[in-house]
Amino acid sequence: MDTNGLGKFLVYMSVALLVFVAVLMFTLRNRSKRPVFTIMMLALVAVVGGMIFARITYGKGVPWWIFYGVPALTTFALPPLVLKMPKKELLVYIPIALIMAPVIHILFSFFLGWHDYMPLFYVPSWREVFG
Repeated sequence: MDTNGLGKFLVYMSVALLVFVAVLMFTLRNRSKRPVFTIMMLALVAVVGGMIFARITYGKGVPWWIFYGVPALTTFALPPLVLKMPKKELLVYIPIALIMAPVIHILFSFFLGWHDYMPLFYVPSWREVFG
């Protein structure tokens, strides 16, 4: 697999997609009927759309708060609005949504030495730490 380009990007996207869907399913676990189709559509827009947007705009002179901010805003705001989350679900979703991307970045950076999921903050790999 190409670990420097598209292959790595697709791995990041696949993991982020799975995590996002899992977080939404967990958040909505007390609903009698979970809107699986809506969750999948949200995942496509927020994760796939957000990551493609970030990949296209990063390094092109676009300020960091746009190439991180637009996908982050989509992740934080779209699911609660579309799924009409009550306060109880929001109190579960928002904290988890805030840590999703940083945790993915930390795990990829530390275990695989892939530092470009969130390149604005550096996490050393285990090889660098224990060298």
